[in-house]
Amino acid sequence: MQILLLILFGAAGTLARYALQGFVQHRVGSGFPAGTMVVNLLGCFLMGVVARYCFQHLWVPPEWRVGLLLGFFGAFTTFSAFGWETVRMLEQAEWLQAGLYVLASVLGGVVAVMFGIKLADLL
Repeated sequence: MQILLLILFGAAGTLARYALQGFVQHRVGSGFPAGTMVVNLLGCFLMGVVARYCFQHLWVPPEWRVGLLLGFFGAFTTFSAFGWETVRMLEQAEWLQAGLYVLASVLGGVVAVMFGIKLADLL
């Protein structure tokens, strides 16, 4: 059952990431990987909300937690793409853009998780 849930939630996370990343990137243009950054920050925020709320307020079977948190969010957040895009900017000597991208993604992700936890605590 756990493998099936990982597959189903992973597929849903992948499709959600693909749709949101493409939507944002199409609106912003190709000069900066804003689509990936938005997906990463939103994924971190939602992970904070869902994980905290599920662990403290709901009884969620372990296989469903694995499916949701590892399957969906593991497929939704795209830190592998983040690494690739950062390296590409560095290879093109776009130091400032790469630095801003790393700073905004990493610090923004940590802050988004904290805000997600705070929101879950208020629910």
